[in-house]
Amino acid sequence: MISFAKWMRGALIWAALMVVAAGVAHAEPVGSNDPAQVVAVVPQSGELAGVGAQLVEVMVWAAEDAGAELVVIDSEADPGALATELERALRSPTVVGVVGPLRASPAGVVAALSARAQVPALLLSGVEGVEARSPWAFRARMSVGEQAAFAARWAFERWPQGRVGVMAPLSDYGDEAARAFVGAWNERGGRVAALARYRSGETQFTPVVETLLGQRMRLERGREVAGRRPDRWETLRAGQPRIEALDVLLLADFDDAVARQAPFITREDALQQTQLLGLAGWRGQRLEQAGQELAGAIFFDTFGGLEQGGAAEGFVLAFEARFERAPTTVEVEVFDLVVFLALRSRADANRALRSPEGFEGITGRWRFDSRGAPLREPLALRVTEDGRWVPLSNDAPRETP
Repeated sequence: MISFAKWMRGALIWAALMVVAAGVAHAEPVGSNDPAQVVAVVPQSGELAGVGAQLVEVMVWAAEDAGAELVVIDSEADPGALATELERALRSPTVVGVVGPLRASPAGVVAALSARAQVPALLLSGVEGVEARSPWAFRARMSVGEQAAFAARWAFERWPQGRVGVMAPLSDYGDEAARAFVGAWNERGGRVAALARYRSGETQFTPVVETLLGQRMRLERGREVAGRRPDRWETLRAGQPRIEALDVLLLADFDDAVARQAPFITREDALQQTQLLGLAGWRGQRLEQAGQELAGAIFFDTFGGLEQGGAAEGFVLAFEARFERAPTTVEVEVFDLVVFLALRSRADANRALRSPEGFEGITGRWRFDSRGAPLREPLALRVTEDGRWVPLSNDAPRETP
């Protein structure tokens, strides 16, 4: 397989990548003739084993390009076995850091052991608080709530007087997204005008849209109003719409659900001029199939892909040449994290992660607050008619849709 470095040497955008690499190029060597080692704590068994296998491929590539080695530990192992294996790996002076795991429960084990060994751990879980068990632990991924709060702040800057609505599933994901978006909007003096919740896996969204606009009201299971019981969607018809139009609507779900919602939204008169917003979960193949209906919608992610240009474009081209598929956001992020650790000593990595400047990667600037939580700046990505997405320029117009 062609290496990323060799690919980039033959590309015109090699200079752009060098700008990105400059942030870590001054790294000191580990201080040993042996290569630096990065520990990857990712799924190698269980339902996430396929995801873990893909991440390992990318992390091995990153480590090799940085002249390091990757040590792989199964994050889904029994907690005792995970702790034993990780503790053994961290005894090696050549280990410069840990990347992973994806889930919150093993992240606690990794964070605790990173503190004992004084080895930086870049946790891939997006659950807030997993970084709290160690001053050497840093949560690399934004939580759902942080994404939703960012979306609310971004939208409020552009449409402070806008009539805003939220549609979210009845799940932990939906609860966190809806609560954070509404809270961030209210903190700025705004008011969310409409909220509709629905069961995960729903395929019929007419009642959901009608609930959003006030034509229906949602009842808890077993309740009734004036002797009327809710229908199978747990709603009651309430007459004419109370909301004639919305300016902004957050669809807080994943690409498959958003693709199912799109036809119901686009044929609703009150939502014809509505600016649709989404979170990183929108990014996926199903979104590509709903491009005509969702054209102009905006979602937020830390990686813009090929259309982002510069180092991001170069990475996508090299990735596709090596793996014959497009990279996911988390794959680009783990590449960033492994290369960062591989080019620094433990102490230097910890200092860089604690500094206000952080470090620069393909997915942009990585910074963390004093607790180790991420301070990322996601990109606003606009959906095109052919189902792709392109980054918006920073000077996008700020006016009511």
